[in-house]
Amino acid sequence: MSDAPKPFLHRTNRQAITKEPDPAGRWSKQFPDMIGYSSQGGGKVPADFAWVSSPKQEQEELTPETLAARFASLRVTPPRPQAPALPAEGTKKE
Repeated sequence: MSDAPKPFLHRTNRQAITKEPDPAGRWSKQFPDMIGYSSQGGGKVPADFAWVSSPKQEQEELTPETLAARFASLRVTPPRPQAPALPAEGTKKE
């Protein structure tokens, strides 16, 4: 008996063995949440569409000073506890 490794052979019909969805993306009861080719895309962006803001530009314009100012304005700290009242003069501690 030989201990030589045998070459790995790819199966021609892998999906039938592994029970995974096929590459064409056909829906199956076994994988109801799968996203196939037919359920992706299909939308179209109108030619006159324009973004109202540019997140990348806003991020590039941030400096350490503006970040520190934004952090300071958003930071909420709990109120400091009141200092305990001092006893009035002339009273003795019992």
